[in-house]
Amino acid sequence: MNKILVPTDFSFAARNAAIYAVNLAKDIGATVVLLHVYPVPVPMMDVPIVAITPDELQLESERLLKIELDFIEQQTSVIVQIVAKMGLTVDEILEEEKSAFMLVMGMKVATKVSEHLIGSITTTVLRKVKTPLLVIPENSSYKKPEKIVFACDYNSKTHVDTVESLKKFSKIFDAKIYIVNIMQDKSIKIDKSLQTKLDSELSELSHIYYFSEKEDLVEGIIEFVNLHKADMIAIIPHQYNLIEHLFHKSISKKIAFHTHVPLITLPDNHITKSGYLL
Repeated sequence: MNKILVPTDFSFAARNAAIYAVNLAKDIGATVVLLHVYPVPVPMMDVPIVAITPDELQLESERLLKIELDFIEQQTSVIVQIVAKMGLTVDEILEEEKSAFMLVMGMKVATKVSEHLIGSITTTVLRKVKTPLLVIPENSSYKKPEKIVFACDYNSKTHVDTVESLKKFSKIFDAKIYIVNIMQDKSIKIDKSLQTKLDSELSELSHIYYFSEKEDLVEGIIEFVNLHKADMIAIIPHQYNLIEHLFHKSISKKIAFHTHVPLITLPDNHITKSGYLL
């Protein structure tokens, strides 16, 4: 499967992500599917107006998608398909994801309000997808990734084969991988066996290890990215159970809102509880 799925709400951030996706698709020989999900119309019985029918919503969604398509086709010759579907946005994205090898979604620049909004579509999808998700900040433009920062916890019982998608992605661009661990708890010993496994998995790629004792995890990663002028951050999001999720702030979400470089998430389909740093 060589399809890149790009959900859109027709915002500037979504358009920027679509432009990023088509440039990426051109470099890796993929096609792009631009998806818009529109809600099921809810009749308002007490309001004397003419209800919008599902057919009208479908036509309007297709019209807006064609506008996006026209704009995208001016940027590149990559094949782009458009799909308009009615339903719940996250559910439909996850359904379409099954036939894609990667998702690309936009992220608006953080504000004091937007950073704390619950239910952001991108960050909700980030937690649920089974394929790699590339999150593109709205002020980020396409650049072939030469340096990728992989934020990894050496103390976790990690399924190392989860980095397979990172390996494939890095090989395409011959990118160097910086494996970064932010040591918030200085008393914890590093699991050397995990580093040995990672060395084996990444033996065909240029990679190097870094350790930091920065107290703020996010600040430590962003500081490293800026210092080394990295082009992308790779993370493996936690899959908390309900109680854990209520008590832990989302590190993945915080990074997605604050970094100026693309963020690629590598879903771990082996575990159901926290097994990674992010």
